[in-house]
Amino acid sequence: MNNVFRRVNRRLSIIDPISIETALLNASMNEALKANLDINITERGTGHGVPMSPYSVYLDGIELTSGRCDKEGHAVEPLVFPTHKNEIDTYHGRRRLITASSHHTVRWDNFNDNELDKKIWDTFSGTPAYYVGQAKTTEKNKRLEFLCSNTGYLAGAYTKSPIDLSDGRIRVRLYSDGFVVCALTILPSTEPFYGASYNKGYDVMIWRDGLSKFIIYSGTKTAFTKDTIRGNPETIEVVIEGDTIKFLEEGVQVYSEKYKPASKLCNIRLWGQSWYHFRGGTSWVDDFLVVGG
Repeated sequence: MNNVFRRVNRRLSIIDPISIETALLNASMNEALKANLDINITERGTGHGVPMSPYSVYLDGIELTSGRCDKEGHAVEPLVFPTHKNEIDTYHGRRRLITASSHHTVRWDNFNDNELDKKIWDTFSGTPAYYVGQAKTTEKNKRLEFLCSNTGYLAGAYTKSPIDLSDGRIRVRLYSDGFVVCALTILPSTEPFYGASYNKGYDVMIWRDGLSKFIIYSGTKTAFTKDTIRGNPETIEVVIEGDTIKFLEEGVQVYSEKYKPASKLCNIRLWGQSWYHFRGGTSWVDDFLVVGG
């Protein structure tokens, strides 16, 4: 997974006349997540780069590296994220209260460990009383699988800690097994999960054998559907920029709207569900990455 993944953050200091903006670029996953931290330090008033400006980068509260920008106020630092849960802070100069800074919350998982990371995830399921079947979430085969063996059975996992998605970005690869949908849900941390089209957030899903194969729900409203998908599996991205949320399928934007939920502090859910009478299967996800504030 080597395509560009960009998420920008800027945190201003009331006192420091400097602005610092950072972005994560060229994120790729193997045994660890690797990405380039792109750093730009500018004058707040003019927007001009500050030549040779000093910076320091902290990973999970521990200083990782420091250096100076070039004559344009720009620098790039290669990063390796050792765990699935990381916090990145970049400061103009040294870390202190008056310093301009930028913060990224990073959660990622390529599901290669054959055991779900309980520091990040918890599982959930739905089992209708009127059908016999099974719903189970399992990390195996280098992916997170959702076994849904009969009508209405649902299995999934969700982030245990909410993530601030202000100017954030989510990327994940989804696979739909026949009549079992595969879905990504973005839900404010104070809201319960009721299933697709019943949530006070966003659901985006693919359904290989459905009449509508690509579906986006905005709350209880069907915001977008189409009868084709670009691939199966395929990569879905969700980008929040200011008050706008955008949805991309294999790098192509398919829908956008004004962000409607009451909060951007959200939990992420990945899940599958059988949507056809007496049909089941195993949908799955992999290469999950979210970068927020």
